[in-house]
Amino acid sequence: MDSGWDTTTFTTELNGTIAGDRAGSIRVYQLSKEAMVNSETYFRNFESIDKDKKSILFIAGAGMDHRLVRSLKLTDSEFNKPLIIDLPGHGDSKGSSSNSIESYSKFLIDCLKSYDLKNLSLCGHSMGGLIALEMAMQKNFSVQSIILVNSIYPTRVAEPLLTKAKNSNGDAADFIIKYGLHKRLLGIKNAFSEDKDLVMLDDLEACNNYQLNLTELKNLDIPISIILGGKDRLVDLKAVENFKAIVPSKTFTLDEVGHFAFFEDPIELSNLISDII
Repeated sequence: MDSGWDTTTFTTELNGTIAGDRAGSIRVYQLSKEAMVNSETYFRNFESIDKDKKSILFIAGAGMDHRLVRSLKLTDSEFNKPLIIDLPGHGDSKGSSSNSIESYSKFLIDCLKSYDLKNLSLCGHSMGGLIALEMAMQKNFSVQSIILVNSIYPTRVAEPLLTKAKNSNGDAADFIIKYGLHKRLLGIKNAFSEDKDLVMLDDLEACNNYQLNLTELKNLDIPISIILGGKDRLVDLKAVENFKAIVPSKTFTLDEVGHFAFFEDPIELSNLISDII
């Protein structure tokens, strides 16, 4: 855990058994009393929530964790500090990763239940954008708006990247950095949970497995904004246009940014997010 940060670790009763195996199946968390085990889940900035301010839950991309928000600067008078929860098997959260966006969505909704956040928006990076969309689709969950950063539905992962992920988390991270990073950033690889078994492969498979009914999403009438990197080679711009043709949404572009807006230009991204919400 990063020393010196304003962080708190809570213990939650989540996870449990995982159905299926890796042979083409989708593994989903089964939350039953019989299967529940104590699991440490890492929450960042939840100890200082002011319910009179706006809250944004940030959701990290494939293989990433709470370090995503370390450089964000939101207006203190209007916003709570950036909220983020490490997904199972990511960062400082225990448990196992999943190849199901639906599973990650349920996990986060369960984590948020005790906080009763009335003015909550979701901001997802890459895979995290898909999780944000899935959370918004749930009838038991209310959200004010959604921001997709370097993210769009559908997200289809190229076979060469999946092959790298089968070799190691590090190989997959190297591939994503090679094709996704525009600005030269030392230490960017440290943003990935490299030592976690199968995390990258699970997350990339989750992106490929995910199915979303865009018409149903449109009918929710939730404001959706898409923030793109002008130099991002990993987000399919045709998919962005297809998404916008069905789901009303606003698009913004950070011209000199690749796939890692949170690290390549965190100040400009912070300002844009603040303006949108």
